[in-house]
Amino acid sequence: MSIKNWFLLSFFALLKLQTPFLLNKAYSFHRDELLYLALGRHLDFGFLEVPPMIALLANLVQNTVGESLWAIHLLSGLAGTALVILTGMIASQMGGKTFAILFAGFIVIFSPAFLRVHTLFQPVGWDVLGWTWLVYLWIRHIKTQQGRYLVGMGAVAGIFFLNKYSIVFCVIAILIATLVSKERQWLLNKKLWLGVGIGFLIILPNLIWQAFHNFPVFHHTEELSVTQLKNINPLDFIIDQFMMHLPITWVWILGFTGFLKSKTLQSFRMIAVFFVVVILMLFFLHGKSYYTLGAFPVMLAAGAIAIERLTQYRTFLRVPAVVIPIMLILPLLPFSIPVLSPEKLTDYAATFTEQTGVDAFHRWEDGKIHELPQDFADMLGWKEIATLAAKAYYEIPVEERKNTIILAEHYGQAGAIDFYKKEFNLPQVYSFSSSYLLWLPQKFTAKKVIFINNNLHEDIQKTVGKQTLIGEITDKYSRQNGNKVWLLEDLSKEYYALYENAINEERAFFE
Repeated sequence: MSIKNWFLLSFFALLKLQTPFLLNKAYSFHRDELLYLALGRHLDFGFLEVPPMIALLANLVQNTVGESLWAIHLLSGLAGTALVILTGMIASQMGGKTFAILFAGFIVIFSPAFLRVHTLFQPVGWDVLGWTWLVYLWIRHIKTQQGRYLVGMGAVAGIFFLNKYSIVFCVIAILIATLVSKERQWLLNKKLWLGVGIGFLIILPNLIWQAFHNFPVFHHTEELSVTQLKNINPLDFIIDQFMMHLPITWVWILGFTGFLKSKTLQSFRMIAVFFVVVILMLFFLHGKSYYTLGAFPVMLAAGAIAIERLTQYRTFLRVPAVVIPIMLILPLLPFSIPVLSPEKLTDYAATFTEQTGVDAFHRWEDGKIHELPQDFADMLGWKEIATLAAKAYYEIPVEERKNTIILAEHYGQAGAIDFYKKEFNLPQVYSFSSSYLLWLPQKFTAKKVIFINNNLHEDIQKTVGKQTLIGEITDKYSRQNGNKVWLLEDLSKEYYALYENAINEERAFFE
């Protein structure tokens, strides 16, 4: 690419970098972000729900720029910035000229799905980047037949395996697409197996950790299937592939058809097979809609090339091609990034649904329609929970506070206590949820427990002498609405036995 193209593409990348900073002040950390920050304080080669890379990133940012909301979200913004540049580079490698290169990078900014994943500190944004980088190296190999790109593919697959295990779907789809093409001979290339070896060495520490813990990734997947994936409607999955990128859906459709028909993209036709394989795999495995996101940047790059060729003699048509995504993203922006307060967004969503009949943007993983998008509801109520826990803690006489723990039912609640612990000077938080299970002591001797949950289980009521309800989250917009905080005192021997039985039962699958 020319220096001019690099400069303009970098300008679009910087525009993309601004998205994490557009959050309305009413919102705070997402529940998953609080967990990942906690993982960053307990570095290891693996965790129960994710590979170790997100924890390493969390540790890096917490020990450099701090734990402010903007600092944590900056990392996701950087992943989005890199995606803009990489998508433009893919367009260049597939034969795109200046317009296609710049339009490919530009168009990434206007995907509602990419706006969301590059706003929140989660592995998904980096996963999309990993898929796109892998596809870029694949394209470079198709063009040059140089084995070094196969080595690079192995290394990139290994690195991003440590970010999110779903990179495996990308690798499988590339292999299947290659097997059904004329390029299948490169599967015998020694450089490929060198890349496989490098990738294996990169992921080996995590595989060893998984083996020592009886491969909790499979337990986590099974749990997801029971609690979330079963609620996925196959028709909704297909519809979401179009809705996730709504202002630019027409671009990736042009890209897909371009792979099938265009002479310019003829040598890259197997990428269309790759795309179909990804969609079908995740459709039949009941994957979440966004699991396919990594397959779309290359389609957008191909779409940019198609538009460039279609308008080469009518360049005035490129103006509406640029303007249309801008106009279409504006009414969808409040669903993509929490730029409106919960109150305003609720009114906006109701009006939008009434006028368009579209309610998919605030469908939760339970399959039901709610007032706010789930991610936004997950960014409310956390400091309120910590405040109630602090209220309970400071009702305890000073001399008895050292014999107090906090027990949270959910990792989000536990993560909130962990995050605000210094501010409120709170005691240790325990939880049986997610990777907090790894850090629990086998026994505890505290005399008082601050308990956080929606309800007080019957077995707890029977084994505790005194239960005092301290308060409840009453924010109707928050997914934590109804969370309660109790102070439990006069703990019986049966209560301690209940804890030990619970920890043995919960840890049984990895011991």
